[in-house]
Parts: sequence; C-alpha cells; structure tokens
Amino acid sequence: MKVFITGGSGFVGQNIIPELIKVGHEVLALTRSNSAAQKVKKIGATPVMDDLVHLSDTTANALKVCEVVIHSAAYMDFNYEKEKFYTINVAATEKLLQLAEANGIKRFIYISAAPVIGGSPVLNVTEATADKTMPKELYPKTKAIAEKAVLAANHANFTTISLRPPAIWGPNNHHYSEILDRVKAGQWAWIGGGHQILSTVHIKNLSAAVLTAFNKGKGGEAYFITDGDRRSMRTTFSAIIKAFGLEPGEREIPLGIASVLANVGAFIWKLLGLKSRPPVPPLMIRLMAKEFSVSDSKARKELGYKNVISFEEGIKTLV
Repeated sequence: MKVFITGGSGFVGQNIIPELIKVGHEVLALTRSNSAAQKVKKIGATPVMDDLVHLSDTTANALKVCEVVIHSAAYMDFNYEKEKFYTINVAATEKLLQLAEANGIKRFIYISAAPVIGGSPVLNVTEATADKTMPKELYPKTKAIAEKAVLAANHANFTTISLRPPAIWGPNNHHYSEILDRVKAGQWAWIGGGHQILSTVHIKNLSAAVLTAFNKGKGGEAYFITDGDRRSMRTTFSAIIKAFGLEPGEREIPLGIASVLANVGAFIWKLLGLKSRPPVPPLMIRLMAKEFSVSDSKARKELGYKNVISFEEGIKTLV
C-alpha cells in the first residue's frame, strides 16, 4: 500500500522508511527542504515538498492516494520555546489529522513518547496504571496534548493508534553527539549513580512495532513499545559510549544536588523569560536521573509486537 510519513529525514523516519519499503510498501515522505528531499529519495521514498506547519494542497493530494499515515515529525528539546513546541507538536498534528481524515486515510499511526504520562519516578507502569496527569515539561506536555487529539479522532472509518516509545536508540542518532562531546571533555557524570532502570527501544524494534500497527491494534488506543528488558541507565549508556571507543568514567553527582540545580535553573529561566536550554533541564532529571520504566505487555498482546533485535545486537549496530 502507499504510506505517507512525516519526519522522514529524521532519525526515526530514516530508519522506518527502509523497513516499509522492504515489505513492499510505497512511501511518500513529507519534506520541507531540498536536503531533506535528497535524504528520503536516497532511501527509496518519494518526497512531498511541503511545510508541516503550513500544510497545503500538496499534502492533501498526496494523502488522497495513500492509505496509512505515520506521523513521526516532532520538535524535541529541553528549552523553553513554548510557541515552537505548540506549533509543531500540537497544531501541526491537529491539522494533519484533519487532512488525513478528509482525504480518505484509513489508519493514522502517531509516534508519541512514553513521557506523555505523568509522575516521577515511573515504575514499570502499563497504559492502564500510568499516571494520567499532564506532564509539566513542554516536550512531553505538547506530545500528550497531540496524542489525545489523535486518539479522540478515532472512528469506524478512521483508525488512530499511538505508539509510545521511551528512549529511542540506534545508529546515526544525532542525540549521541552531545553525550560523546561531554565524555571527551571529561564532563560526563552519572546522576544518582546511574543505577535506576531506564526503559529503551532500539529503532529497529520501534520500526517493527510500526509495521504491526498497520493491521493490528485497537483504534483509539496507545501502546508502550520497549526493548522488553530491564536495564539501568548506566548499563545502557556505558555500552553506547564504549561502542564509540570512549570510557564514561565513574564520576557521580548526587540526585539531590542535580535536582536542586534543575529546579533553581528552571525558576530563573521562567522568571527571566529565557527560551534557551538551562544547564540541567528538569525533564532530564525526570527521565534519566530517576527510574523511568514502562511495560509493553499490551503491545505484545494486541499488536503482536516482538523484538527483532536484542540489546547486545543493537550495540553492535552503532558504529
């Protein structure tokens, strides 16, 4: 079938597109720039030149010939650019939903994020037991608002499903550059020792979940997708850092100190109306300094999701 994907030139999209093509789907990828168009063409997709924030008839016409939408584009950062988060993560999602439904799309798969749930620490929760309060931080908050819109749009002729990956990892992940730079500069430290459990999902496992969502899953439902094991933050990031030939070291920062720095920084940033990223973002404390673990038992039961790559195999794919 023909599939329309957003965020095709990003880390998630560039990994999902080849898997879609491998099983015989034709992929149309939304792109805003010529460089992005070249990236998706290189991996076999047809670029659709348009702007996610200002979707035009170009996108509407592309949707008319497709059956499935995969919405993976999002703005993710630790800064305070409120307008940018709401414009890209909320308003653009709502517009794409409307266009998709109006132009005959049968299934809308939203790549959400596990942190759309509230609470901290998060201890091996399911979709049913997760804290339903709205997150405070801009990224998970706007993703949560968008997810609610996606799931509420579900009806008999328009199936909407949300996949909630926690920390996504795998080769060519641009987020590694900042971590590796810190390690090289001797600035890396384990907050709270790094022994807290952190749920993750390798990009190949997330791609496998997307494919299962084409035909399975209940409309209007959200699904956590993970690697299926329980690993500490330290185990995961030590292996990733070492895969690039570096040593993370043993330096630690007490959780209490890191939390105070994060809260004081957030207060100052909000007081002064700063939009940049504070030195210690509160969201980083919530996701990486305290346990953040979720169960994907629902996805394994209802989607038939299975891992396609193990943690050890995934580490070997990094370099």
